[in-house]
Amino acid sequence: MATTRLTVLPAFIILGLTLMSTSAAQPAAPDGFLVPAGEPFLRKLDLTRPELAPVKQALDRGDVPAAEAAFIAYFRRKPLASPLLTNWDARERDPAYRNASAEKILAGHIDDGYSVYDVPSTGIDWVGCPLSCLTRFPFFGSFRWSYHHTRDPKYARFMVDLLLQYTKAYPIEEFVGKKTQQGWVSHTTVAKPWYWCMIPERLMEVPETLALVRQDPAISDQELLSILHRLYQEAGYLTTEIKHWVDLRHNGGCAMIEALAATSTILSDFTEAQRWLDYDAELALQYLTNSFYPDGMCLELTCAYSAGVSQSNQHMAYSLREREVMTKNRERVAALITCIAGLSDPTGWLPSFGDLYATSLWTGVDQNAAEWAGLDWVKTLRTGGEGPLPPFTVWPQPGQEQWCGYYTMRSGWDKQARYLAIDAGPWGTTHQHGDRLSFVVTALGQKFIIDPSSTRYAANTPDSFISRQVSSFLHNTITIDGVDEFRGDIPLEAKEPLHNTWEHGEGYSLFAGSYSFAPLKPVQWERRVVFADKAYWLLQDVLTGGQPEAQVEQNFQFEADINITFEGNKTVAEAPNGARLVLVPMDHDLKPTLTIGDKVPHTTYWPDGKPKLVQCREDNRDQQHGRGWTGRSGDKLLPAPAVTYTGPVKLPATLTVLMVPLEQGQGLEDLPKVTSQAAEGKVLWTLPGKERTLQVECSAGSVIVR
Repeated sequence: MATTRLTVLPAFIILGLTLMSTSAAQPAAPDGFLVPAGEPFLRKLDLTRPELAPVKQALDRGDVPAAEAAFIAYFRRKPLASPLLTNWDARERDPAYRNASAEKILAGHIDDGYSVYDVPSTGIDWVGCPLSCLTRFPFFGSFRWSYHHTRDPKYARFMVDLLLQYTKAYPIEEFVGKKTQQGWVSHTTVAKPWYWCMIPERLMEVPETLALVRQDPAISDQELLSILHRLYQEAGYLTTEIKHWVDLRHNGGCAMIEALAATSTILSDFTEAQRWLDYDAELALQYLTNSFYPDGMCLELTCAYSAGVSQSNQHMAYSLREREVMTKNRERVAALITCIAGLSDPTGWLPSFGDLYATSLWTGVDQNAAEWAGLDWVKTLRTGGEGPLPPFTVWPQPGQEQWCGYYTMRSGWDKQARYLAIDAGPWGTTHQHGDRLSFVVTALGQKFIIDPSSTRYAANTPDSFISRQVSSFLHNTITIDGVDEFRGDIPLEAKEPLHNTWEHGEGYSLFAGSYSFAPLKPVQWERRVVFADKAYWLLQDVLTGGQPEAQVEQNFQFEADINITFEGNKTVAEAPNGARLVLVPMDHDLKPTLTIGDKVPHTTYWPDGKPKLVQCREDNRDQQHGRGWTGRSGDKLLPAPAVTYTGPVKLPATLTVLMVPLEQGQGLEDLPKVTSQAAEGKVLWTLPGKERTLQVECSAGSVIVR
């Protein structure tokens, strides 16, 4: 199903329902949002306002054209100082701004983020062209920036003409009786404008566009009035649908909240817009309260989407900060920001757990909200200058309840720091991937081990290679006798705090979490990670269960620009900057295999426990391939090296791997001299460091750091 890219990035459907009553009344009639043009529309204005006195006077004498002219004259010049809309006057203009994106579309080649379309001489086919997202105008941003920097009226004219064409192609009367769950066709057919994935972005794009072009004399009064009239009616329609999505805690509901706020702001002269904004504030509080775990992470657990959802909620809370209900929730907003910062790696990016290539830390943080929430260290992270840093290097912080199941450990907040993040929570309410116990490693300014992300969801270009990368065997996980992770008994959502091992002491952090392959395989897998001396990691996979042996695959997916070599069974991963990450098997003789861009279909058991070669279907296109890929936001997977240690083991089995970052110039002789000693069913590992030596006592059932 189509996915939109807004400030928020909505997904398709999530499970679970949280109902919250609201005092705001809803339109009683199913067509209550239909408002005739002319005097009935102008009478919706708050005509008690002194600045609208010329409009009222014209209406009272029956001169509707004069009233329309007076209103648009006022609309063109009225102040629009609101955090809910871009302050274009405060944005610098660059006379050398490159307008390539807008010019390409003006030449007739449109890309909506999924499909491409060469507009015929007859004009855009608003019903059957291959642009599924056409009715949300995802390319307007390029035109706004081109117009802002150049003030060339052709960019404003294109947007206005397209909005007027859209209005003609989809009369507002067609919205009557339609639900926002309806209207999707395929990724290569225009989605109906009332579909939930279309309307919120459109109701953000149109206010932003009007705020910018309203003063252009090339845009006629009647054109502005027509667009405002349609926007008013669509906002009325949205108020009849928005609560359904907010109750679902769907990120489409989050997008709708932001869209209704932006629309209410541009329409602030209308009496109804103030009621909409009050209603929107209630829904914003409901979403903030119900759609995030207490640790600040969005319930959907999809880092790319969740960062956008988080930022949107921060922004709404800040914009409505004068309301008492938001003031009381300032600490909750602080938790959202702290979560995003805690998940980010030293290069400023989040791990791509859950779906698309994750965004940067700053996509998920609203700076104004951070200052309002009292997080002065956010500014230091952004600027890199002197100032306070986050008062933690592990997240969740010591003593904090575990909810979402994401854990990070780092040596510090500098760009060269060592960082590991691991996933041991519920699957998440949307876009689930088989990534339980998958982890990522960034060190010395380089992403080494990554969670492989998806491409865009669809494309009509003939050479596209699309994949969501959902199957567990693609992640940094274990397979047992060819069986990769499936959903099993792990829930989509945590209803109480998690109880994974998350322990910290002088010179170490310890994580441990588990996954069961039952009922397909009577095997329990526990993954342990010890961060020693804030310098390197001891990774241990413990396999126990009711079968005597198993064929194991232990996978490590690296970033696309990493070069892999083997020294015996050691894996040496070298980054373009000369830094290296070395994987050293300590207690097993599994053989490493390098895979880069394998197109041979690979069996997966994700998500239902049934073997299949098709990972996912999108518009009847089967996604089939093997290991060694990652994605960005484009229409093709990128080859990326995967190293898989493979072989038979007798159960119970322990697979211990040392993961050591080496700076440029360091060699294998600089690896720490880790030793082990076995006695009475336990193994004592000695982990040397610069300031202290750790001893880690391991057995099949426990791990203790001394």
